[in-house]
Amino acid sequence: MNPKSLDLPATFVDSPELLAQALPSLFEADLISIDAEFSLTGVHNCVLALLQVATHNMVWLFDPLAIPNLIRPLLLTLAEIPWIAHDYSGDGVVFKRVYDVVPFSVLDTMMLAKALNYPQPGLKTMVKLKLGIDIPKDEQDSNWMYRPLRESQLRYAARDAALLLPLLRELASEAEQRRVTDHDIDLRLKQLPRENSQMLAKIDSYSPPEVPLVIEKVRAMGHSHIAEARARKLLDLRHKWGNEGDIAAVMELGNRWILARLQYPPKSAKALEKTIRNWRFCKKRIDSLWKVFTED
Repeated sequence: MNPKSLDLPATFVDSPELLAQALPSLFEADLISIDAEFSLTGVHNCVLALLQVATHNMVWLFDPLAIPNLIRPLLLTLAEIPWIAHDYSGDGVVFKRVYDVVPFSVLDTMMLAKALNYPQPGLKTMVKLKLGIDIPKDEQDSNWMYRPLRESQLRYAARDAALLLPLLRELASEAEQRRVTDHDIDLRLKQLPRENSQMLAKIDSYSPPEVPLVIEKVRAMGHSHIAEARARKLLDLRHKWGNEGDIAAVMELGNRWILARLQYPPKSAKALEKTIRNWRFCKKRIDSLWKVFTED
């Protein structure tokens, strides 16, 4: 299969006017595929950077940074249409946490692939196996919070949404063929609706962890209340800067770095600087980081 056969026309939606133009086609759809890109601060803290929605013949790339107040109403509207997604459990947590939206129905192609006994049912693997296409993942961990997005990012995002429909068709066709002769496959396929409902119920009942992992480790190591307060401030800065698109904050202020700074607090700003490899990030953020260790 030619990779370009998955390249549906795509529209970048970054204004209320463009959103209004997209809605009629979405209202007419009986099935849509959903994908999303987030900031790199983890499901419990990240923000939505891009929302991709595809029908059989079109992809829309909605920009939450440009139209932040319209994303929840959009998702609430789309939630009434059946969704296709791949490994929705993570994305679903973010939609629930940030927008309090849980779709009425999701057909998860990863769950279907697992029911068919594929041992590594990641999206890239399944597209290669079922559609014969290598999907470059170079942009997967790129900075989705930075604007303007590159053309390569937009193409990657649009294709990931567009390929879910043909992937579903291939997996559904295989499921119908195999369930006739394989009793175990038939049983697993019959269990999918219940497993899918359980996944959505779990997402709907999501609540963030009461204690972040770093704080648990700080307490386990017997650090003082001052150290725990510092850890929380550092986590807040990592999440704030990361959600603003500063990838260096996520890379430099990792859990190990935070724990090391609590165990061996820097004696000066110069000493703190020496623990940070990215000099541009250091120059930009050192004053804010040093305040964490001086404002007890």
